Amino acid sequence: MKSLKEGVFHGEISTTRRLCAFTDGVYAIVIALLVLELKVPEAEKLSEEELVTDMLGQIPNFLAYFASFGVVAFLWMRNHWILKYLKECDELTFWINFMHLLFLTLTPYTALLLGHYDEDPIALILFSGSIGMASLFLFILHRYIIGKTQWHQEGATREWTNPDWWETPVPIFAAGSILLSFFDVQLAVALWLLFPVWIVIALKR
Repeated sequence: MKSLKEGVFHGEISTTRRLCAFTDGVYAIVIALLVLELKVPEAEKLSEEELVTDMLGQIPNFLAYFASFGVVAFLWMRNHWILKYLKECDELTFWINFMHLLFLTLTPYTALLLGHYDEDPIALILFSGSIGMASLFLFILHRYIIGKTQWHQEGATREWTNPDWWETPVPIFAAGSILLSFFDVQLAVALWLLFPVWIVIALKR
């Protein structure tokens, strides 16, 4: 019972090498699964008009793909930056990161759902909710390791130790899109397509 209370790591501190490697692998799989959900027309020898009609019918799928790809790419960059100045960590760091990945890995499914049911608020709520929770746990991870100064590498910047709120915009977009979905689902999806605009504005601050 004593060893169980100490956790899987038995209270020991670990390097971040395995944590970063595993996280990068999961992100790579998520990105790959997103594009695999875009389907080529199954019918053979379609005319040009039929092909265009089929492609136009897949516009919701492409919109869901672009929106989810942009957010996942942003979250990976944030995850990479958050772990950048961390030289070691404890078991709780792993578990918080696992919770982040738990919701992140739902993205291919929720993006596919949103592409097929683009007028259903439930699909949008699941899409935004999973991405929002993934970002929230990433924020919790950052806040947790900021307080562990003994784990920090030399040269950690002020932006890393005291990040601004606008550097974590995904939960705001998620909450906003969920609220909009009760009035207009297409407008809620459009909000996610404006996410890159936020990034451009943030980079110019």
